[in-house]
Amino acid sequence: MTDSTFTLPSREDSLAAARRQLAHILRRDELVWVVSERYDEAKTTWDIDIVRQGAQGRWMRQRHRYDAQAGTLYFLGEAALSDEEFRSSRRSGTRFEVGALRR
Repeated sequence: MTDSTFTLPSREDSLAAARRQLAHILRRDELVWVVSERYDEAKTTWDIDIVRQGAQGRWMRQRHRYDAQAGTLYFLGEAALSDEEFRSSRRSGTRFEVGALRR
């Protein structure tokens, strides 16, 4: 008989995995800011909100969820930002270095 126990990654390891997966859906030279990262202990998921330029050239706030148990990143939607919301997001957010995480 084999031992089939599964150990969830730590909170820090799962955030690192979430960031790596997020980096793979972004262009290497893209300007992106992380404006929110929230961990749900009960669901072992990370909710990550980013600001990036959308397909039509408008700045968008996009929401993603990373399921640590499944190792899967989900796209939950996006909303266009006003100029003031964009400036505020840049001030309060953290620059996401896409190229550093893509390996």
